[in-house]
Amino acid sequence: MKNKRNALILMHLLLLVFWLIIASRINVFEVIVGFFASSLIVVYNYDLIFEKKDATRITLRSIGALFMLFFVLVFEIIKANIQVAKVVLSPRLPIEPQFVKMKQPLKKDVNRALYGNAITLTPGTLTVGLDEEWIIVHALTNKAADDVVENRIKRAFMAFEGAEE
Repeated sequence: MKNKRNALILMHLLLLVFWLIIASRINVFEVIVGFFASSLIVVYNYDLIFEKKDATRITLRSIGALFMLFFVLVFEIIKANIQVAKVVLSPRLPIEPQFVKMKQPLKKDVNRALYGNAITLTPGTLTVGLDEEWIIVHALTNKAADDVVENRIKRAFMAFEGAEE
């Protein structure tokens, strides 16, 4: 019960900090509104707070892996944007849409969902199916399909999940 309470407090603080970051100005009114908005979100999502087996242990290694994951994701999004722009601006429009079914490399549900979303964030790919064993991705081109099967994002997520344990 204590772990759940700590998780709720941490979630509330993180939401409040996020609110203050995106607030246009920081004043008493904004802090009060942010506090109540964060409280409502936490109360509404009380049952969604992760169980102990899904919780990420915060260590220096996991923080480092998270930063690496962030930078890899940003790099891959920029690279995919350039590739898609080349395809779209090409007079021949060389698209070869296809579905790719690949083995799920991650164990934790949260990481699986984040990985599926990371694939969707990179232009030219879209996660259409996700379960404990497989990920089904729609790719715009053969290169996008090849990249999604073995890419840096996958390795970064695997390193992050390994750093959590």
